[in-house]
Amino acid sequence: MRYPSERLSPDAVPERPAPVEGDNLAPTAPTTRRRRRLADMDMLVPMPFALGFAAAAMAALALGGWLWWLTSGLGDPRTTLTKTLTVGVPFSFALWIAWLVISIAVLQRLGRTMVPVDRLLREAGLACWPLFLALGMAVPAISFGVGLAAIGGWVAATQAALARVAGRGSRGVLAANLAGFALWCLVMSLLASGEQTIAPGPFVAESIWEAVTSQGIVVVTQ
Repeated sequence: MRYPSERLSPDAVPERPAPVEGDNLAPTAPTTRRRRRLADMDMLVPMPFALGFAAAAMAALALGGWLWWLTSGLGDPRTTLTKTLTVGVPFSFALWIAWLVISIAVLQRLGRTMVPVDRLLREAGLACWPLFLALGMAVPAISFGVGLAAIGGWVAATQAALARVAGRGSRGVLAANLAGFALWCLVMSLLASGEQTIAPGPFVAESIWEAVTSQGIVVVTQ
């Protein structure tokens, strides 16, 4: 049986459908406004400032490790400082750039996300601020813990920067960040092996240990 279609009067106004959960009904919500302010702030930060800030933070990490080295009484402090600042910091900065490149590649592979490189450099550069905490390694009793906290905070801040740039819902952000950090961490450990004393921050602990054992101060038995 066919029913006759209902005719609307000319003056009738069709009702709007009820809102569905998930619709973007509040573009000016507090969370959205905060994200827009962060994005605008990033655009106001010049690229040279962000890169210089990152380099200064890595120099602070290296200086904190050197201050810890002073308490060990091993090696020439001036030579160690020169190696750490002139070799360790440039290596750390170059590997940080490689860290970001790997993160971009992983995000494109896993999350199918195109990451704006200029914005990522600004975000990641400012995310290096926890490395300044490494200056607290001058306190002997808590040196190693402070160094680890500084690097851990750096990884967490970089993770947040990647999430902001790639989008909160992007897949593979954590994997991308950890893949890049793994490269940085492994090479820094290699720079602290043997008689090298150029790795920054808590990595100098490996140099101190090898220097102590090589001098016969501590006998390691197997």
